[in-house]
Amino acid sequence: MPSPALYRSPRPSSTAATVLLAVCGTATLASLAAGFRLYGEAGEFAADSDLADESALTDAALLYDNVSLVQTLTLLASAVAFITWFHRVRVNAEVFDPSGHRFKRGWAIGGWFTPVVALWFPFRITVDTWTASARPDASGVRLPHPQPLVNLWWATFWLANATGRFGANYLNSAKYPDDYQTALGWLLASDVLEVVAAVFAVLVVQRLTAMQEERFAESTAHAYAVRGGTVRG
Repeated sequence: MPSPALYRSPRPSSTAATVLLAVCGTATLASLAAGFRLYGEAGEFAADSDLADESALTDAALLYDNVSLVQTLTLLASAVAFITWFHRVRVNAEVFDPSGHRFKRGWAIGGWFTPVVALWFPFRITVDTWTASARPDASGVRLPHPQPLVNLWWATFWLANATGRFGANYLNSAKYPDDYQTALGWLLASDVLEVVAAVFAVLVVQRLTAMQEERFAESTAHAYAVRGGTVRG
């Protein structure tokens, strides 16, 4: 039996997630720049290996590998911060609407790491959390809330993952310079999508955090008004 849901401010975890997502996005931009340089060097080598500067290609590849390592580390850090925030707002949403959730709160963490269900569980949890955190209408009825921002975030997130994995697999099987360049093209596309996904993720974090803060402030003010404006010790 899970413990009762308690509201805690999502602001600290949202700040951490926002900062680390921004850092991850910056690292991805650096990876993108290094990747474009490597793409150009690989193109010159593919065009004419005899005239191409092999040392320049080696240096570009080393730079790309180093920047990619930094990108991976910042991605892991931002993922931890984001999932911490994600679990917090999911628990808070249960305070606002205990019955409006398709999955138990534990899936706010486990859903990211479970094969297959990771494709849609976090998305569904986000939609339920968003709807529960939205203000009910004048009659008190909670209607489904439109979440185009959530849709854009989830679509770009998985497109970035898919193109990145395709590019990595292509790179591992590359035998010729033009194959190597094609793989880099996919990886560059993945980096672009990852930056866009990070921007949408920050917007989701900020918007959902603000929605929950507004709901909690309203409920606190209402409870205070019901008590006649007196504070009972």
